[in-house]
Amino acid sequence: MILEYCGVDYEDKRYQMFGDPPNVDTSQWFDVKFKLGLEFPNLPYLIDGDIKMTQQWAIMKYLARKFGKLLLKSEEETRRCDMAQEAERDLWIAIVRMLFSPDIVEAKKNFLEETVPKQLDAFEKFLSDKDWMAGATLTYVDFEICERLDVLTEMKSDCLDKYPNVKKYKERFFALDKIAAYRSSERFKEYPIYAQVAKWGYKKEN
Repeated sequence: MILEYCGVDYEDKRYQMFGDPPNVDTSQWFDVKFKLGLEFPNLPYLIDGDIKMTQQWAIMKYLARKFGKLLLKSEEETRRCDMAQEAERDLWIAIVRMLFSPDIVEAKKNFLEETVPKQLDAFEKFLSDKDWMAGATLTYVDFEICERLDVLTEMKSDCLDKYPNVKKYKERFFALDKIAAYRSSERFKEYPIYAQVAKWGYKKEN
């Protein structure tokens, strides 16, 4: 989404997995994983001329610096976004634990009823009267957090209803002209959110 927001042409390289768990063929990625010249081979990766990078947050920061957009402008903005980034990481870890739980039905229920409200309550207070995580400035941090919020609403469509600041924040982000245009284009893939090795997010549920 950062590349779309910055108006950059790019190739969205995706690797397919074949088959159903536990017999999933991941060879399309692992056949090339250690042959791309990546210092920390992983997905996602970015190749920009001679620059080769992995690690999602590192890539996002690099793109913000490269295009001179979405940057933090002060120590206060940096302080706020450093905390928000770590809070998002806590949420992501909780999502991963749920995705690979032996009992996905119970794990998803507990995640939505126990973990998510605590996280959203904190973000609700943190945003308060702010438009973005940094305050008045849209930054690369908002892109990751809003993507994560989008996953939550895909799991449970009304999960933000009790958190008006968070809900308006997410709506504000996805209403940005270039983001809205991307999500209505053929380039945007709603699914899969996660690969089929996860127990949720590979196909849209009815």
